[in-house]
Amino acid sequence: MGETGMVDALTHILPLLAPGGRLIDMHPNGEPPPLTVQVDGESHLVGWIREESEYESYHQADAALATAVRRGWYRWHARGTFAFTTYFDSLTDLRAYLASEWSDGYVEELVAMRIETFMQTAADKSIMLAEIVRIAHLEKT
Repeated sequence: MGETGMVDALTHILPLLAPGGRLIDMHPNGEPPPLTVQVDGESHLVGWIREESEYESYHQADAALATAVRRGWYRWHARGTFAFTTYFDSLTDLRAYLASEWSDGYVEELVAMRIETFMQTAADKSIMLAEIVRIAHLEKT
């Protein structure tokens, strides 16, 4: 969509909000999220999810929100971050999730090899994807 399209979307939302109405925005922070393999109670960082677009849309979303605040349409009420953690039983499950939910996300082959190495060594194992998500509460001015 691009930053300009995101700013346009924020202008289209304005008439839908009552005076003092609230907008909640949530999106990943724009940094590659880590992949950790949990094996028998121990955590092993194996790499990161990569994105073909280099997480550009999340930085554009940050810029669009800042533009809307700077233009006086909204004011920040509260901002924060939280971890959104997803667990997978196998590399196949992780790749299926990426294919259906994260179209330009992928696992580099070296990272996939590390995952497979850890996953074959234990009965109690899982893959953990921990995305850091920004959440913002804005008020219509």
